[in-house]
Amino acid sequence: MNPSIFRTYDIRGKYGEDISQEFAFQLAHAFLVLYPHMKKIAVAHDPAPNSPVLAAVLKEVFLEQGREVIDLGLAPDPLYYFSLFHYGYDGGIMVSSSHVIEFSGFTLTVRKPGSSYAEDVVEDELEKIKGLVEVDAKGEIGKSQGSITALDPGKEYQEYVSSRIRFKRPLKIIFDCGNGAMGFLPERVFKALECEASTLYGEFDGTYPNHLPDPYIEENLQALKEAVLRERADAGFAYDADGDRVAVIDNKGRVVSGDFCLLMLALQAVERKKGPVVHDMRVSQVFLDEMQKHGVQTYFAVSHHSAIIRKLREVNGVFGGEVTLHFLFPADYYLCDDALLASLKLAEIVSSKKDFAAFVDALPRYQASPELFIATPDGTKFVIIGKLTHYLKEHGYNVVDVDGARIQFKNGWALARAANTSPYIKCRFEGKTKEELVKIEKESLELFKKLGVPIEQKHYTELGLA
Repeated sequence: MNPSIFRTYDIRGKYGEDISQEFAFQLAHAFLVLYPHMKKIAVAHDPAPNSPVLAAVLKEVFLEQGREVIDLGLAPDPLYYFSLFHYGYDGGIMVSSSHVIEFSGFTLTVRKPGSSYAEDVVEDELEKIKGLVEVDAKGEIGKSQGSITALDPGKEYQEYVSSRIRFKRPLKIIFDCGNGAMGFLPERVFKALECEASTLYGEFDGTYPNHLPDPYIEENLQALKEAVLRERADAGFAYDADGDRVAVIDNKGRVVSGDFCLLMLALQAVERKKGPVVHDMRVSQVFLDEMQKHGVQTYFAVSHHSAIIRKLREVNGVFGGEVTLHFLFPADYYLCDDALLASLKLAEIVSSKKDFAAFVDALPRYQASPELFIATPDGTKFVIIGKLTHYLKEHGYNVVDVDGARIQFKNGWALARAANTSPYIKCRFEGKTKEELVKIEKESLELFKKLGVPIEQKHYTELGLA
């Protein structure tokens, strides 16, 4: 077993090398050994070619061990998490490659004894799972064969989320589901709310023949931008492969940045119920300034939805999210990042504006760089960031070190952090003006390079500095 497939928040590796049916067999056993109380277990998978095979292995083990299996089949994250929370199952496993075709992955979720909610298995408990897999741990064969029940929670999910949404006018919306697990679900939900809706690439196809279902990368949004303009739609929404992230296209066919989505949704949330807001390390200073103006306490968290969720529970927050298009609404929904619910919330904002694009243009903004992805081996990326953080503190920099190192300058900030799920160090920069941004980029890149971040000439070119 390649131990590096056990990451901080999930399990992910190349199918045929790191992930196999035998591994899925061992993982299912280890899951039951660590959490023997689980009786009802949900299993879902995305459209990737290898995902149904791996999900079948999990179900076979659970049945052999006498468990009741709830088979969600091919389903996105919104239906998976809704089922766990709404029906109170003891645990579940989502099999997903995300948008990386050659990879396979597992997200493990469990409701611990005495707890009122389920949560993903992360960090220390994933390490325990890894240890059990390494020794090929197995539970006792069940005294009786388990049972399996096929479940499609789509209708009840639709009714549940729709009851929380009020549009001020009918909307025309176009979706791009990228052949991922969302399929035509968003279209059905919006049509039930009397919207005119249509879908690009709603057919399930885990080879992703049209484009990668990664809405954070703008080149994947071209077809949706063109469709919004062609159809004169009010907005467009693009989802990732498993349905936990959503990108927004305004009525002028432009991408609405993650920073603006965070700001709009946070203002919407605190207007309805005042309370703390949790965000990732890449958030704009504008966001922090606006929250302060509204008297809202903000908290940095590690850049992963599981970490945001934990912090939201800790501070009793009313909204949480990441620039990378994960959004959470604990004030009026289950605590999971449901991209369809997020698009409904964003559509509420669209419906309240005569011209959504003009509203976005009027939002306050600073000058931000694109995010740099700097290839760095998994075995060294955290060491480099640790060294950088130590140096910055020792030399008197104003640093936020919740996740990586965010240097707070007088007129902006710079961030370097190790990615949790891929072999990269990611960097981002912001300045109040273009001149301040360039100054911060140049100063920070030289500092990062000096302390071991493998900055190359191409990174200067990506920022327009070469």
